[in-house]
Amino acid sequence: MSFLKSYLIIFLIIFITSLLLPIQALLHIFQKPLSKRIPMIYHKIILKLLSIKIVVKGSFGGDGSLIVSNHASWIDILIISSIIKTSFVSKSEVSRWPLISWLAKLQKTIFINRNNNKELAKTANEIQDRISNNQNVVLFPEGTSSDGNRVLPFKSSIFILCELSEVSKFNIQPVSIAYTKYNGLNMTRIERMLIAWYGDMDLLNHIYNIIRSGSFEVEVTFHNRIDISEKKSRKDIASECEDIVRDGFLQSLNRGV
Repeated sequence: MSFLKSYLIIFLIIFITSLLLPIQALLHIFQKPLSKRIPMIYHKIILKLLSIKIVVKGSFGGDGSLIVSNHASWIDILIISSIIKTSFVSKSEVSRWPLISWLAKLQKTIFINRNNNKELAKTANEIQDRISNNQNVVLFPEGTSSDGNRVLPFKSSIFILCELSEVSKFNIQPVSIAYTKYNGLNMTRIERMLIAWYGDMDLLNHIYNIIRSGSFEVEVTFHNRIDISEKKSRKDIASECEDIVRDGFLQSLNRGV
């Protein structure tokens, strides 16, 4: 993609963000129903500008779900948000990032400090309250982002939510995200790392490199929901979700071979 076109897309992303941010803030303050749809519209537009096509497998099980997914890039958030109305669980550091923190807060992101057990229990209760009110919450239990070629082990700590005594009926829907095509061709392991964002990568440079790279296709698989009304330990639930997500991820990659 040409230098000029790349910067035009960056300008459009900044312009659209600047336009919708105050609108979403007002809708959020006055608790208008449209505030739940603005993020979906916004993320669909941004994905279009980034030339990222989504292929959905399976179906979303319905509102009031905890969605558990693998995580390779900040783009995962745009992808899931463009499909369903939801909020996310994110590490506490994000709440201090310029601009990103505003966007996260306006989508009612739940910030978590995994190193503080008291905060962890508080976060678990907040997630439970959201789900009890028929809202959706997305959790990335790997605890970090990968290079896009694998699913990392799931951390069981946040699944303390599933052990709360007041939980009588609770559904978890595992979701697999796999980046499968690059400029219309099956992605290689090296190419998949173009879209992955992990470690100390600079966000602005990463966005620019994605725009310059071309088009991508991602496969999102909604698996059957897990009913945890029967008592299960958080380690068992984390392990079960990890196996389902990893199997779905590998199936998506194998379809592209």
